[in-house]
Amino acid sequence: MLGHALSVRSSTPAQDISDPRTVKRVTIDKSSIEIDVMIYRHEISDRTPLVIVNSLELPMPPSQGFCDLMWQAGFQVIFIRRPGFGGAPGLPAALMTTQEVKNGAAVITEAALLQRLLETLDLHNVVLLGLGTGNSVCVRLCKLSPNISFAVFSNPLFHQDVWDIVRPRWMQSMVRQTMVSKGGLRFTVMGLKSALRRNPSWFYRQFAQKSAGDLEYVTENIADFEAASRLMQNIAAETVHYDLQMALVLDTNVDRNFFRDVNGVILCGTETTEDWKRQIQGQSERLDFPLVFAPSGDLFVPYKSPDTLLELIEPHVTRAAAPN
Repeated sequence: MLGHALSVRSSTPAQDISDPRTVKRVTIDKSSIEIDVMIYRHEISDRTPLVIVNSLELPMPPSQGFCDLMWQAGFQVIFIRRPGFGGAPGLPAALMTTQEVKNGAAVITEAALLQRLLETLDLHNVVLLGLGTGNSVCVRLCKLSPNISFAVFSNPLFHQDVWDIVRPRWMQSMVRQTMVSKGGLRFTVMGLKSALRRNPSWFYRQFAQKSAGDLEYVTENIADFEAASRLMQNIAAETVHYDLQMALVLDTNVDRNFFRDVNGVILCGTETTEDWKRQIQGQSERLDFPLVFAPSGDLFVPYKSPDTLLELIEPHVTRAAAPN
């Protein structure tokens, strides 16, 4: 099925290769660029590819239970860990300057890299699932790639004021500091890394406190969150700044033309603040883009409400083969 040269190697040599969620490093065809990818059950299958792009807070694949549920429904989960998010090297330093982030050079470069990755993997009729801060890249990827048939933007931050959703409250001031100065950025990133290093379980439970579904997901998959905390020790302050600038500042000003010709839907959970629900409903109307609320989850809503996710994507896929 692969029409391009594909080179893969394990990005975590000590990891059990029998794990169906093993993350491997893929070399993009005819280049030296490498990106971390988890192909559920290791090999590309005839199932519909469900490509997931990570948000800042969780550079880890979804749980095996979620992956297996999607597999039984006819989808193969393919998780992409974005460049610089704890695994493979990040974008070139020249693209991470304030000017290049503001003019969109960094985000369109990342989207172009992910497009080339889809081509290297020879994926077609892709269902794309973007998470949180990763949605700025995902929208642009939809515009670049003819191989994406449908996209779900889970908890996108295309809002005028998103601070009410940040929990715990003390984290709001820390995140704001990343926007003020380079000194504030580095201080905040150091503080977040320190908290993650000391007690990742406590950190993620604090982070997920608005949603009973999110808290349950953290508890059930604590090993994944501990692995995420280790990965996040490798994230550069410039990568954090780039990701938060796109999500919290620059893409809050997009209009409906930004979503023109994108076939997709916004997905959010009901387990969040009322202010967030009102804001995202208003933005859905302003952007003329459909919005669906799922019964469980907030940050991790697609993982906690997989039935809703399947209801959204089923009508937009063409089956290459029946699941077995």
